[in-house]
Amino acid sequence: MASHSPQDPTISLENHDDDNAEQTYGNDFQTNRKFLTFSWWLLHRGWREVMEKVETAVKAVFGPLNPREDIPLEKLSTLILEVRRRVEGATAEERRSHKWLPYLLPPQEQEEMVLRESGMLNSSPNTQSTSMPSPPSSPVATPPPSSFSANPLRRLLDETSDLIDSPPFTQILTLLLDTTFSHLTDHQIRTEAYKLPDPSSIPRIQEVPDLDSGLAKAKLANILAVMTRQAHAIGNGVPNRYAEAIEGVRELEAFAAVIYSSHFEFEALGDGREDERKGAQRRQETRGDKRLEAGVVDAATGVFENVWGRITGQ
Repeated sequence: MASHSPQDPTISLENHDDDNAEQTYGNDFQTNRKFLTFSWWLLHRGWREVMEKVETAVKAVFGPLNPREDIPLEKLSTLILEVRRRVEGATAEERRSHKWLPYLLPPQEQEEMVLRESGMLNSSPNTQSTSMPSPPSSPVATPPPSSFSANPLRRLLDETSDLIDSPPFTQILTLLLDTTFSHLTDHQIRTEAYKLPDPSSIPRIQEVPDLDSGLAKAKLANILAVMTRQAHAIGNGVPNRYAEAIEGVRELEAFAAVIYSSHFEFEALGDGREDERKGAQRRQETRGDKRLEAGVVDAATGVFENVWGRITGQ
């Protein structure tokens, strides 16, 4: 079970794999523990960069408004959408090309720093030889490419990076944000700030009074107060309505199935170390690039796209 406590700088993992004799890719406790250690980057660096980007967008959109100004619900939805455009991308192409990987995982030259800051390099005498390659300034020699590409942790990080940089990831992220922002505006703000009935509580045989929604107004100060309360509900709400809304996105479940299926099919391609080494080199050279080049595509990426196509029917 993975968990995170205020005292722990990373997401931790309980050891239930001591009896695992296979110690295969991604199945041994130490590899999984090191992999979850990279949550340190999101918890200490990535979230701050996202926060600064969102803060800049919010100030640009909401800054000129007077807190005492009456804001129609439709205008509020437009303002929130403008903030999202500034953060996620104004067009569909910008959203597809937006890179979220730097917020979630560190660049390779800082991977050892993450392990060191999280305490992993001091937790085991063999950690240095089985973790990330040392930077040029380190006195420890960098492992050769063959042993580096065969490292289970290296493979997990590379495969995760490929998934994050893939078009389906951005598509799913947009759907999740659409769902959560819809819950915020169409349910919480609508009922608490605008004093309108929750659309989900109105019987289907009864029409939703769109006229009332168009005429309803609320002061910006009251709207911001609701948003502040909802910010606490997002992080600490029990039950968490936003998490429940996310669980209702069917595409997320399909994406999870893609990840599991592509992993199993990738393992079924064979255990040839030479093919594995070449595949790892190609992933590092073309990380994040899912386009066909001269008719050659990375085997893992090809499997991933094939499974995604079967599940989505595309």
